[in-house]
Amino acid sequence: MMSPLEALAVIITMAGIWLTARRRVIGWPCSLLASLLYLVVFAKARLYADSALQIVFCLFLAKGWYDWHRFRQVAPEIAVQAAPPLVLLRDLLIGVVCSVALGTALRLWTGDAAPITDATLSVLSIIGQIWTARRFLACWLLWTLVDSAYVGLFILRDLWLSAGLYAGLVAIAWFGWMSWKESLKNVAAR
Repeated sequence: MMSPLEALAVIITMAGIWLTARRRVIGWPCSLLASLLYLVVFAKARLYADSALQIVFCLFLAKGWYDWHRFRQVAPEIAVQAAPPLVLLRDLLIGVVCSVALGTALRLWTGDAAPITDATLSVLSIIGQIWTARRFLACWLLWTLVDSAYVGLFILRDLWLSAGLYAGLVAIAWFGWMSWKESLKNVAAR
């Protein structure tokens, strides 16, 4: 059964991510509210890593909001940057190690419904959030992968609204990729 809380979280999440893809600072507080709502939704679905992830997201979202707001005060628009390939590789290798550790802990000590998947997607989401806050173009490719995998997980957990949301987020992530790529190209041309 779809809850009104999940429906509200879906709407606010879509708005927050759309605004971030458009490089609007207001996307950060919007996403912060959505994370607080999803903390409850995921806890009720017994997706404990995803529920705890929302607390981590809240911290990253507050920091991203602060950083983007500060950056916006000194620049006419939020600038996108290409990440050094070694930074991306380093972050993904750290993600593999953390995913294995968290997945093992969830499998051994909780009743998590999908411990390895839950752990891996949670860790990759943290990396995606860091890359987004740092304005790395590559964040949108990572979000496309993560959001696609979440669609399957949420279908298995009967979170149909959230599955629909994440299918929509795949499209927004693709839009974010194209938009940020164009912005980066325009900056390079100047």
